Amino acid sequence: MNSLFIMIIYLLLNVVNCSITTTYYKQLIDQRTREARTYKIPKNNEQFRKGIESDDMQNYGEYDFVVVGAGSAGSVLATRLSEIANFNTLLLEAGDEEDDFSQIPAMMIYNQLSRKNWGYYSTPQRYSCLGMNNQQCMVPRGKLVGGSSSINGMIYVRGSCKDYDKWSDLGNHGWSCDDVLPYFKKSENSQIRGDNGYHGIGGYWNVEYSLPSPDLLENIIAANLEINQSIVDYNGRSGFGSNQLQFNIKHGKRQSLAKAFLENARARSNLKLVTNILVTKVIIDPESNVTKGVEFVTQNTKFRALAKKEVIVSAGAINTPQILMLSGIGPKKHLEEIGIPVIADLPVGKNLIEHPYLPVVLHTNYTIKDTTMENKIDLYLKGLGPLTRPDGMTGLAFINTKNGVPEGPTIEMLFTEPNPDLSIIAKIFNLKETTAAFLTEMNHPESDITINLLLLRPKSRGRVFLKSISPTDFPNIDLNMLSKQEDVDTLIEGLGYVWRIVQTNAFKNINATLLEIKMCNNVNNIKRKLECLIRQMTTTCYHLCGTTAMGPDEKKFVVDDKLKVHGIRNLRVVDASIFPLPVSGHINAATVMVAEKAADVIKKMYEE
Repeated sequence: MNSLFIMIIYLLLNVVNCSITTTYYKQLIDQRTREARTYKIPKNNEQFRKGIESDDMQNYGEYDFVVVGAGSAGSVLATRLSEIANFNTLLLEAGDEEDDFSQIPAMMIYNQLSRKNWGYYSTPQRYSCLGMNNQQCMVPRGKLVGGSSSINGMIYVRGSCKDYDKWSDLGNHGWSCDDVLPYFKKSENSQIRGDNGYHGIGGYWNVEYSLPSPDLLENIIAANLEINQSIVDYNGRSGFGSNQLQFNIKHGKRQSLAKAFLENARARSNLKLVTNILVTKVIIDPESNVTKGVEFVTQNTKFRALAKKEVIVSAGAINTPQILMLSGIGPKKHLEEIGIPVIADLPVGKNLIEHPYLPVVLHTNYTIKDTTMENKIDLYLKGLGPLTRPDGMTGLAFINTKNGVPEGPTIEMLFTEPNPDLSIIAKIFNLKETTAAFLTEMNHPESDITINLLLLRPKSRGRVFLKSISPTDFPNIDLNMLSKQEDVDTLIEGLGYVWRIVQTNAFKNINATLLEIKMCNNVNNIKRKLECLIRQMTTTCYHLCGTTAMGPDEKKFVVDDKLKVHGIRNLRVVDASIFPLPVSGHINAATVMVAEKAADVIKKMYEE
């Protein structure tokens, strides 16, 4: 009798706790989505000005390594360094901690309208972003522990094997496909039955499908088969074909690199993480070109932290070049114009690579299953359901539009389910009022699906450069997307594949038709009309990289194949900015690979 009574009480408590948890998440989602709609995106780092202008410099101690940035690369690198008991590492992060809201995959876009995002916009563009206010695209970058892996789409795609062979062909020894595959596998804990020999099990970073499979996946797979696209493990032997999306989630929750790697490492006494700081410069002796440490500000105070072995900058494709240039490492002419003494004349900030992103909306007769947010939360707490899918992302296909050229895919088609909150998307894309109004008028939010085209091998290159000598100013980000006509032509070829998808029986079964964008109706020639639409609507894919590119020639590249800055001792860059060429996939997996490889290089150097 007593056992029965205890069981009843236990079950009642579970029901009460479950109800409390559901209510908590419902209130959290309501609050954060409401705040996102009115959030004012910052224009600079004004909150750090008082500390920057302070004349008092405080000593923050001496460490073996100072790592700047606790984003994707920094979280992995600091964790691996802390595995060596004799290494003492300071990890510096500009943002704050993750929270329960950032863990919900479906809330991805709302995080970009919060303090978790730096708030960058491009400079006014000439060739793309023409449908955006002031012709400026938003450039989201994660400003929190975990970096962009804490606000991104969580899609795990490594890119084509050929991508890394091309890195090696530039003179970067040890970066071929065969060289880097073990580092992809090292970090991975794959729950997916992929190609043998291509996946890791037991690594820190989880890879799994969102479950259950979304309703539209069957149509997407069937449509791709109709146009002769194979069903493949796109992180395996073949980079061509289609399948369900592989996500960096664990039991349905976002698994950022902070969650995967840093969470446990932070308990080690030889790793110190400091948040809410702004690194203002790397300290370099101009006579010897030896790196001594970094300066940073926090709580209106200026600090100096010294590094006995190295400073490692892992601040990402925007902030890393900004910090290097503020420290006197960059294009000589630009630094002299700004008024910064030049320590090393290197092409910092050049070679900015981005995958142009073109959303194509389809009307369908498919509708989202009607359910309450409480039901979605209950499923989410079990690791299931729509809240485990970022922005309704469902499946993808990698295609080659170049008549069988075997270098790898040129276009990615990313399929997403209906998203009822078009107003927040308009704000994220910085759409002009007229464009947003037209889309709102024509959109059927409960039934429209989107095929997003990503140009995987862009020829166009942009640059990051300083606005002023002050670290409070955001850098200038000139994306320069679609400046090469070949990029536009390849996207037009991609639109041809979208048309083929729409014509399949699988998509006719959901009555799919293309949404006509009327802003280019005054253009009669069909190719020019498509080009007009592409230049109006193409935006950023959050895949920025390449701004401190890796290679042997210091006139063309910033770091060598050990990721050491040319001509500067004890300074290394470890993040996506070292990519010399684009990868034909989403860049987070490759960024983690870079950090894993760099950690081994550093360990070998200092353990011998």
